[in-house]
Amino acid sequence: MALLQPFSDTAKMSHNSHKFAFKLSSTNYGYWKAIIQPFLITNNLFGYVDGSIPCPSEFLTITASAEQPAPKPPTNPNHSTWISNDAHVRMFLLSTISESAFGHVQNTNTSRDLWLSLERAYAPNTISREFTLKQQLLKIEMKGDETPSAYLERAREYADALANIGEPVKDKDLVLLVIAGLRDEYHSLKGNIVSRQQPPSFNELHALLSDHDFLVRKPPASMPPTQAYSAVTSPTPQQPSSQLSHPTIQALQQLLTQLNISPSQPAPSPQAYYSNRSGNRGRGSRRGRGSYHHSAGNNSRNSHPNRRHPQFPWASTQTTVYGTCNRCGIGHIPSQCVDQDNHDDQWLVLRKTKRK
Repeated sequence: MALLQPFSDTAKMSHNSHKFAFKLSSTNYGYWKAIIQPFLITNNLFGYVDGSIPCPSEFLTITASAEQPAPKPPTNPNHSTWISNDAHVRMFLLSTISESAFGHVQNTNTSRDLWLSLERAYAPNTISREFTLKQQLLKIEMKGDETPSAYLERAREYADALANIGEPVKDKDLVLLVIAGLRDEYHSLKGNIVSRQQPPSFNELHALLSDHDFLVRKPPASMPPTQAYSAVTSPTPQQPSSQLSHPTIQALQQLLTQLNISPSQPAPSPQAYYSNRSGNRGRGSRRGRGSYHHSAGNNSRNSHPNRRHPQFPWASTQTTVYGTCNRCGIGHIPSQCVDQDNHDDQWLVLRKTKRK
C-alpha cells in the first residue's frame, strides 16, 4: 500500500486563498457545483469527495502464526494522514456554503458525506423531482414585469437542476421552450427565430432579446420643421364642429339656393369665393387685375350658373362673402374692391359730364 502524503502548508494556503463570488444556497446549486468541482479536480482534492480515495483502516493487519500469538496491530500512518487531508477538504467546502445550507451538513463527518448531503438536499434524484422540474420548464412563461435576463436565468436554473439529477436538456429544446414562453411584444422575434433553419444557441438569446428591446424602445426621430408647422396649423379631424340650430341651417340652405350656389364641404384652410351677379351689363367679366374681357349676349358664364368662379389672388381669406359689389359687380363688399380708384375716376368723369 502506497504511503499517503499529507497536504503541505503551501498547498493549504493556496486552497484557502481562493475566494468565490457567491455561496451555495437553495437556488444556485448548479452554479456552485460547476465551479467547485473543477477546482477540486485541479488541486487533486476531488478523490476525497467522490470516494476514489477511501479512508484507510486505522490499524495495519498482521498475520499471526501458529507458534506465536498475534501482536497488537500497529497504527496505520495513512489513516491519520487521510483524516487530516479530508478535514482540509471539508473545511474548504464549508467555506463556500451559506448559513441556510449549513443546516443540511452540520452532522456530517467527512467531505464525501457533506457532498452527498448537499446533493440530496438540492438535487434529489427522484421521480417527483424530475416531474416537477420538467413541468416547470415546459410551462415556463415570461412574466409581465420580468426582464429578459431574469427570464433566461430562471430557465437556466430549471435546466441545470435537471442536469444535476441526470436528465440534461438539449440546448435546442431549451431554446424552443424559452421562445414559446416569451410575451406578445416579442412576437416578431419569435417568427424570425422559428423561420431559421438552425435556431440560435441558448447563450445567444440574451443578445437577441436585448437588441429587440433597444429597437422597440428607440425614441422616434425629431419631426422636420415643415411637418411640425403643418401639424400645428392644420385642423385636426377630432376638433368638434360648431353646433348650429335647425332653423339656422334651413335659413342658410335657402340663401344658398337663392344665390345658385351648391353647398360643399369646407376646405382645410379658409378660402373666399366670389360670384359675378351682374349678368349682361356690358361691363364684362374680370379674370385678372387690370384685364377685362367684354361679352355680348349670352356668354359662357351665364350658360353655367352653378359653376364656381376661380379664386382671386387678392381675395380675403377670412370668411366666404356672398353679395354683389355696386362698383364692379363682383361678390364682395365695396370697401374691399380693388378697382375702387378706377371707378372713382369714372364716377368723377360721369358727374362732370352731367354738369355740362
